[in-house]
Amino acid sequence: MTRYLTKRGSGAMHVGVCILAAHLTAMAALAAEDLQGPYEDTVDVSALAALDAAEQYDPAKWFWLFALVNTHPKLESEEPIRRYFNPAMRTLAPTFDDVYTIGDLRDDYLIWPPHFGVGRVLSPHWTLFFQCGYSAGKVRTKATDPSILLFPLHTDFEIKRGAAYAGLGLDFLPLGQVEQKERTRWRERFLGARPVVGFRYTYVYALYEAKVKVGFKPFGNIISYKQDDAWLVSSFGLNLGVDVPLTRRTHLTCNAGYNFFLDRAYDFDGPAYTVGVKRYF
Repeated sequence: MTRYLTKRGSGAMHVGVCILAAHLTAMAALAAEDLQGPYEDTVDVSALAALDAAEQYDPAKWFWLFALVNTHPKLESEEPIRRYFNPAMRTLAPTFDDVYTIGDLRDDYLIWPPHFGVGRVLSPHWTLFFQCGYSAGKVRTKATDPSILLFPLHTDFEIKRGAAYAGLGLDFLPLGQVEQKERTRWRERFLGARPVVGFRYTYVYALYEAKVKVGFKPFGNIISYKQDDAWLVSSFGLNLGVDVPLTRRTHLTCNAGYNFFLDRAYDFDGPAYTVGVKRYF
């Protein structure tokens, strides 16, 4: 009887040890899961931070460019209109108003041809881009004024100019490229601006057309004249400006410069002011 009880007690002890071992194994497994969870989260956060840092140190190199250029060409070919035509018409009709010309559009800051381009950052201090565009405009002055010859003087003067252009631009940034990073305040954006020295070489196909009609009513025209011409010219430009970051990948570019034409400089030479946007990709 005593022997039976001893075997039974030994079996019960063995079962208890197994149960305790099972509990300890389960607790160890739970502890291992608790330790593994934060470690995995830390790896994910670190990976994201590493990717963000890599993007910061490897900024986009290519960009699109859209700009408007306020040009001020000399347009000396329009000088005979002011010097001869307007005074002659005013002699015949004292109330005659001067003909409105492309030069008047220029003086009113109304010439803003668009530029489209694509470029690439070559180094921390140099950027190269290609740009092109087309613009055309027409001004027409029609009037009927009392004349000293009793019959009303009728005038119709129309001028049309157009230009297609394409060329290369090379920018030098003495303080380096604008850093591509997020900025939340305008003060940070202005502090992130960088000065730019620009060089431009452009081919321009320029068109010109003028129509003049003068007569006395009810009679027909006594003058009916038309002139049209076209030129392929090239220019070299120098400008100074600044690039200002708006967002991480979008920058505002502004500059002022002067265009020197190799042909017909008396007509096309002049200052130019540019406002544009660069979008990096």
